[in-house]
Amino acid sequence: MPADSDDFPISTSSRLWWAVPGVGLVLLALFGLLFGSDPEKVDFGTSYDASSRGFRAVYLLMEELKYPAERSRVSTGGNVRWVLYPTALDAKEGQALDGWVNRGGLLLLAGDDPTAAAAIGLTITVTGPHAERGRKTESIVQIHKESIPSHTYPASAPDVTQLIAGDTEVVGPPGGRVWGWIEDKPLVTIYPHGRGEIWLLNRPDVLVNEHLRGADNAVLASRLAEQMLDARPGARLTFDEYCHGLRDRPSAVDLLFRPPVLGLTLQFLLVAAVAVWYFGVRFGPVRPTPPPARRSKEEFLDAMAELLVRKGDRADAFRSVRDDFRRRVETNLGLPAGTRPELTAQEAARRRGVNPGPLLELLIATAPPAGTGGKSFLAAIHQMDSLSHECFTDRPRAR
Repeated sequence: MPADSDDFPISTSSRLWWAVPGVGLVLLALFGLLFGSDPEKVDFGTSYDASSRGFRAVYLLMEELKYPAERSRVSTGGNVRWVLYPTALDAKEGQALDGWVNRGGLLLLAGDDPTAAAAIGLTITVTGPHAERGRKTESIVQIHKESIPSHTYPASAPDVTQLIAGDTEVVGPPGGRVWGWIEDKPLVTIYPHGRGEIWLLNRPDVLVNEHLRGADNAVLASRLAEQMLDARPGARLTFDEYCHGLRDRPSAVDLLFRPPVLGLTLQFLLVAAVAVWYFGVRFGPVRPTPPPARRSKEEFLDAMAELLVRKGDRADAFRSVRDDFRRRVETNLGLPAGTRPELTAQEAARRRGVNPGPLLELLIATAPPAGTGGKSFLAAIHQMDSLSHECFTDRPRAR
């Protein structure tokens, strides 16, 4: 019996269709990594900096007092953000931060760099040693690495009576709301900015490490955090490290969807989609249950022998063998199943030269022709076997 076309083994090559898009994805990931760069190492002035002019102490204070504090290496995000002495805040980053404040963010700005303040839309005037020395020094970082004289000043703010600060003062534009005082001058000035606010720390160095451990500077930091967090219920206090040049390096997947790799990624996705559509397995109708396998000749003979042993019904056994013999003759001659025995005998005589008489007698018999005994049954089986050789062997016919 010929095998169904659906039963032929699937080509090995068709099973590996996924190899091309898979290898392409790996190559794209490696290609994307070439465009990544290590984050710039900037330690000064960050919440990681434990030097006298850093801000590690105020961050650890927020953590110890269980404030919802976190560090951020992205340009925007959250609702309350502290930008402390920014050193890498250019016009592009400043514009993003300005938009974040306009959308409702609260920003605490502590710094003495007018350029950084102008980047977020705030004009400030700096007085004191930093202002004079900043105009003569190429890098503001070099200024803050040096020791700056500081003094204890009387102050007025919630739970604050005195503060340690340097001589540098930062003054913003008029019209801001004042929160706290130091030496009868504003300590923090609040400026509405769109739907948000900019809190300008007029004495920006009150939160550095060397000042936080004296007077009421630590209390001031906690009260500032409370005031800003109360204005944005459920917010987190974010220490901005992005303004210091610390950047989260994007993953390979992020790089794949950024120029200049974006065009190549889109092309690959299109090719992969076409490959999946063409080679992918499609759901069709449910395949029918395969027919049960036919029994072997040995099993058939064993069943007949068991039937004879148990029942002694040689007539029934003969009819089973006869019916099988009849189907084999019809199949060999190309006749349809159920053809009349007479026509089958005539076709066997015409095509194979078989004597039609004995063949027809066996095809129509309901029991062994010679009787019901064992010898008659064996004789009928032997005669059927002889006729099988004649029917299934092509012999030249007489002309």
